[in-house]
Amino acid sequence: MNSLSSKQQLLHLLQIQPLELHQEFSAMAKTPEAEIGVLAEAVAEPVEPAVPVYSDPDPELTFCKDVLVALREYQPELRWRLNPASTEPMLQNGLLVTPSTELLQSAQQKKLLWLCLQQEN
Repeated sequence: MNSLSSKQQLLHLLQIQPLELHQEFSAMAKTPEAEIGVLAEAVAEPVEPAVPVYSDPDPELTFCKDVLVALREYQPELRWRLNPASTEPMLQNGLLVTPSTELLQSAQQKKLLWLCLQQEN
């Protein structure tokens, strides 16, 4: 008689299931690799360096008028430009670059602007 004991049947069952699970996990593991490959190709594309985008301050805004008058009076050689990507005022070769006027009107930014202009003297 060729009957297997329950212990042998269990061993036989355990030998087969890991193989089936392994194949299932193997199939699942291939999917993320393909997705990672596509993402890696997208990242590998050359990226152009960011060029700062400067804009002129709005001469109609009271705050801008005040800053422009002060610059003309105390530092006429400085030109003022806004850079929305900027986080604080800075001087670059005779150019005063500041964040947006909305951000620049905060007390902290006004202090930073004052310190920045003091460095130019």
